[in-house]
Amino acid sequence: MGDALLDPAVIERAAAKLTGLEDFGGDDWREALGVLLGAIETEAELPDAGRRLVHGEMVGHLVNRLEIQHWVERHPEIRNEVIAAPLVIATLPRTGQTAAGWLMHRDPGNRSLISWQAKRPCPPPGLGVAADDPRIVKARAAAAATPAELRAMHLTGAEEPDECHWLLSNACRTPHQIYAMRVPSHYAWARAAAMRSAYVYHRLQLQLLQWRLPPARWVLKNSPHLLFLEDLAAVYPDAHFVQFHRDPLEILASNCSLALFLRRMRSEAVDPHEIGESILRLLCDYVEALLRFRRAPGARPWIDVAYTDFIADPLREVERIYGAAGISMSPETRTRMAKWIEENPRGRHGRHEYHLAPFGIERERARACFAEYCEVYCVPFGGSPA
Repeated sequence: MGDALLDPAVIERAAAKLTGLEDFGGDDWREALGVLLGAIETEAELPDAGRRLVHGEMVGHLVNRLEIQHWVERHPEIRNEVIAAPLVIATLPRTGQTAAGWLMHRDPGNRSLISWQAKRPCPPPGLGVAADDPRIVKARAAAAATPAELRAMHLTGAEEPDECHWLLSNACRTPHQIYAMRVPSHYAWARAAAMRSAYVYHRLQLQLLQWRLPPARWVLKNSPHLLFLEDLAAVYPDAHFVQFHRDPLEILASNCSLALFLRRMRSEAVDPHEIGESILRLLCDYVEALLRFRRAPGARPWIDVAYTDFIADPLREVERIYGAAGISMSPETRTRMAKWIEENPRGRHGRHEYHLAPFGIERERARACFAEYCEVYCVPFGGSPA
C-alpha cells in the first residue's frame, strides 16, 4: 500500500483501538477489504482528502463488526429473531424505489432500515430512543450538510429509510463502490464473489435491530441485490420482491450523472466516459442477473410497478403492492401516506438535469443491452435526453 491510510492492518488496528474489542465475527471480510483497498490504491487516483475519507469509512465498518459481534455474544437470543416475509424492493437504480420506501415508512406496521441505524447499528435501538442519541445528532448534521445538487437527485434524511448496502458494507462485500470511485477491478471481483455469508450477516444485523422492538414487517431496498438474488432468496425464502420499471435510457443518464457527482466529491481525476462505461456495465449486469433469476424454474412471482404509474399516483401503486403481497392498509396509514405525498411533491428539492452525451454512450449500444429487458417487461426505450 502507498501509505498507512489504506493499509488493511492499520484500519483493523484503528477499529480495535476505538472499541477496545478484538473479535470481528469471522474472517471472510478480510479478503474483500484487501481487494477494495488495493483497487483504490492502483486505480482510483484519490487525493489525500479522498484517502482519508475512505480510511474513515472502512474503520467505521470494522467498528460496526466489532460491536455487532460483542452484542451477539452477550445476547445469543438475537439469532433467534425471525425476519418474516420482508418486502424487498430489488430494482434498477433511479426508478423510484427511494420515494416508495419513504412512503411505506409511514405505515407503523412496517420497519425500515433507518439511516442512522444502518450506519451505526450498535447499541441496537429499543423503545423510546433518545432524541439526543449521538448517532442521530451526527446523522442529522450530515443530512443537513448534503449538497443541494445531491438532494435534488436523491432523498436524504437521518431518520428516514436507507439502503441495504450499509449492512452489506459491514461484510465488506458490495459492488456499489464504483459510484464513488474508479475501482473496476474491485467491481469485477465483487460481481463474482460468493455472497451467501454476506446475506447471512445482513440478516444478523436485522435481527439485532429488531431484537428490542415489537415485531414488524421489514421493507428493504437496494439495487445491488439484483446481482445476488439467489443468495438473497436463500436467506429470505419468504420475501416479497418488488421491481420498478423505467425507460433504461433515463435510468442510464440519471445514474451516470449521480456517479459523476459522487466521484467529484472525492477526486478531481474523473473521466466521464469511463463513468459511462462503468455504469452501463453495471446496469447490463443487473438486467442479465434479473432476467436469469426471474426465469429460473420455480421462480416466485414478483410485483412489477411502472415508474410512470408510480409518479402519476404513488399511493395507488403502493396499495397495489400491498394487495399483491397480501398486506392490509389501514385508513390511518392511507391518511399518513397521502399527507406525505402532499408535503413532498416531486422536485421539492429542485430538478436535476441529466444527459447521456457527456458520458460517450451510444444509444444503439444501450439499446442492445436493454432490448430483452424492455421486451419482457414492456418497458419504453428512448425517452432520455441526448
